[in-house]
Amino acid sequence: MALSRRNFIRMLAALAALVSPPLPAFGAAKSRASKRSDNDFSRLLAETLAGASWTETDRITLEVPYLAENGAIVPLSVESSLPNTSRILIFVEKNPTPLVAQFRFQPGADGFASLRLKMNETSPILIIAESEGRFFGTQKLVKVMIGGCG
Repeated sequence: MALSRRNFIRMLAALAALVSPPLPAFGAAKSRASKRSDNDFSRLLAETLAGASWTETDRITLEVPYLAENGAIVPLSVESSLPNTSRILIFVEKNPTPLVAQFRFQPGADGFASLRLKMNETSPILIIAESEGRFFGTQKLVKVMIGGCG
């Protein structure tokens, strides 16, 4: 008895289903990431800043739209007028990976960066700048119409 290609593929698929473990439901990884608590973000921030605290300042200029139609492309520019800015960190609190960018600057360089972010959902964006060993920050809420991380 000759076996047709279609029946051979069906047998192979049935055999694979018997041998392989079940796959997680669609979107299960996304739901785990979205269940991350604010405590996790606070812990990540503390680890990134090596336990140091940051101070709110108006010497960091953050340009980002209040309403992002598509979370896959959110334009952002940040400029620090703090003296000797050595590092700028960009956090999107509700993203699966909150630390979305980190820039290091050589002495004498301008603390400026421009990029496009992916945002999972409406979330505050936190900018932390390191200047002379101290941390300063500013934040803005961005409303996302269509998520871009999933």
